[in-house]
Amino acid sequence: MTTALDLATKLGDEIEQFPLGQCSPSDDPDLQYAYSTGFRDIARRFVGAVKRIGDPDLADLVPSLDLDVAPYIAHAHDFRSELYVVIDALREASKDPNYGDVVASNSAFLNADLLVSLKTVPKDKFDVSKLVKMCEELNDAYARGNYITAVLLLRAVMNHVPPIFDVKSFKEVVAQSGRSLKSVLGRLEDEARPIADLHTHMTIRKSEHVPTKNQIEPYKAAFELLIAEVVGKLEVDENA
Repeated sequence: MTTALDLATKLGDEIEQFPLGQCSPSDDPDLQYAYSTGFRDIARRFVGAVKRIGDPDLADLVPSLDLDVAPYIAHAHDFRSELYVVIDALREASKDPNYGDVVASNSAFLNADLLVSLKTVPKDKFDVSKLVKMCEELNDAYARGNYITAVLLLRAVMNHVPPIFDVKSFKEVVAQSGRSLKSVLGRLEDEARPIADLHTHMTIRKSEHVPTKNQIEPYKAAFELLIAEVVGKLEVDENA
């Protein structure tokens, strides 16, 4: 994360210092093209570095940016004004000495210790390697702000684990759980699944709204409890 943060900060400085003011809309189109594309290349590297930091809040500022900057200097100026919002947020966040720890905590959809526990459960009855991979990719997608991928992986895990609980569907997993756990896991079935279904089944429209962090973040706790139940069930089966 530190390398990506350092690179993003450096590129943010380059964006601010880029001499767009030396070219105007009345200048030769070739000159405008040279300045605009040079600026665009730096901007694309900056956006990539910001995503690699793994801060979902910063990543949320990036999807609305159109990286296909038109070869006109006026468009480059407009694009830089949008990037200033990201640069300001980056600098504000990076001043916090605990920023790295905060990012590591906030960017993980599934707690790192719980993921380690899942990796070490006995594999006599069920091979959890695919489940582990799903959870790792879910964490990565969430950290990078790829929320369509994240919510679809969340649903995939729900579809994957029922045999561990000796049932065929996640709805049955919820139904056989105790009262307190049922209310928590029920949120995954009744709320998170429809969100994933919506983004999977809805056909393209004239105007679209991409999923945001707010649509998936409320289910972190329920998902962690689900994985904790998976770990506990596999450990109990091993000792039975």
